[in-house]
Amino acid sequence: MNLKETAKKLKNIDYGAFFGSKAFLIGGCIVIIVAAIIVNALIPTGSGTKDGEVNILGNSVLVDATLSGDADADADAEGADYFTQAVVERENTRNEAMEVLQTIADNPDALADAKEQAMEGIAAIADEMNAETTIEQLVKAKGFSRCVCIVSSGRASVVVSADEELTQAQVAQILEIVYMETGILPAETKVSAMKSA
Repeated sequence: MNLKETAKKLKNIDYGAFFGSKAFLIGGCIVIIVAAIIVNALIPTGSGTKDGEVNILGNSVLVDATLSGDADADADAEGADYFTQAVVERENTRNEAMEVLQTIADNPDALADAKEQAMEGIAAIADEMNAETTIEQLVKAKGFSRCVCIVSSGRASVVVSADEELTQAQVAQILEIVYMETGILPAETKVSAMKSA
């Protein structure tokens, strides 16, 4: 096929029908869901700069969950509940994504490709959820009292409860656990520590 034939075929495509089709809408919904999961996973959890120091993926940071002043009680409760809240938010996000994908998969009017993509998305989310649970258990077995892990689209974020900044050996252990369970490289993994309340 030469360039002139391709150009002629592109001119004959009814773009209005394509952009108004169910396949385009379903594909767009899947892209939005995946983007939301990625953004949720990439939202910094206690990272940032301190004294001009730049945090790099794979490096650990210690986050102080307490504030001074009248808000001490609220901050202590917030710091103590961080891990619970993170798990609840992660589960809510995943449940919403699963519902949308399941709706697409169950829709008799959906195209076969859209149904297949939805089923692949459901399987990927289930795999990520299993990996998160396993990583959290293995990290806790290394002596951390609390841990929350988020795995999404080839990236991972792990937050542990610690009173001091993590040692390089501790970070290496966590990075190894993530790599062994998911194949995600240390450069794509963020490890953070949050002070215990």
